[in-house]
Amino acid sequence: MKPVYAIAAAAIAALFSGLAPASSSAQEFPKRTVTILVGFSAGGGTDTIARMIAGALTKKWGQQVIVENRPGANGAIGVRTLKSARPDGYTLGMWSTSDVGNASVQNKLDYDLVKDFEHISQVASGATVLVVNSKLPIKDLAGYIAYAKEHPGQLNVSVVTGGDLHLDTIRLNKAAGIETALIGYPGTAPGLTDVVGGQTDAVLLPIGPAKPHIESGALRAVAVGSTQPSKLLPNVAPMSSTLPNFTSTFFYGLAGPKGTPADIVKKINADVQDALNSPEVIEKLTTLGFVADGSSPEAYRNIIAEKLKNSREAAVLAGMVKPE
Repeated sequence: MKPVYAIAAAAIAALFSGLAPASSSAQEFPKRTVTILVGFSAGGGTDTIARMIAGALTKKWGQQVIVENRPGANGAIGVRTLKSARPDGYTLGMWSTSDVGNASVQNKLDYDLVKDFEHISQVASGATVLVVNSKLPIKDLAGYIAYAKEHPGQLNVSVVTGGDLHLDTIRLNKAAGIETALIGYPGTAPGLTDVVGGQTDAVLLPIGPAKPHIESGALRAVAVGSTQPSKLLPNVAPMSSTLPNFTSTFFYGLAGPKGTPADIVKKINADVQDALNSPEVIEKLTTLGFVADGSSPEAYRNIIAEKLKNSREAAVLAGMVKPE
């Protein structure tokens, strides 16, 4: 019979050997290809950011990081695929405010963006800009609000039906106490084209695609959605200078399946922050109208929760969904 101390020593050794893989898994990660799921088609904003991060992580890890597009159901297919993936760090998802907007207008979804995933890091963010056709006599947000009040329901505003900026437009109307006609489009590009052409009057959208039309004089920037003036439009005042505390921003970030080991989440987060400090990545994001904007996992989770709350309130206000 073995002495008691020998049995105890063996038990302790077994215990620590069982813990070893968890503590060393991050040091060895990744050993093979990592996939970033995108719930939208190639070429869009989420896909562009995902491929940029995939390239940076491929260089850092010496392992291939690929982007897999799973478009459909306004991003929900990609989110569902991520939820059901093995929680080992080898399948990640790149989300945007579009995913939050879609979740906000659904009364019943088989996933919860806050509770059912491991949040890794915000990656990039940007401000929106409210623009009007330059033929309108509107110079700033105060003028926009005054014009809308003088012409209730007659100011035609392009929106991507059910999208996050549709919901932000509703929030803006409520905060300003105005009524506008919201004209639905399947995407940002056609809605923007109609404002440039004068078929509609205004649109709220990311600064990047609006900037060339502002510079050409076809559109006039009314206000930006960030709390401070944007470096891309330094002479345009924030919305919050007229409507206190009002913001309209968008973001992109990485998430993983629920149960992804904490040490792997920590490693991916650290490596993403490192990539976001790269001058090359910063320059690419700036060119696209985005800001390299990493965060802790906890901060990214809170960003999603707050955006989801505000967007859900706007969806209920608009009658898109029933109150819970």
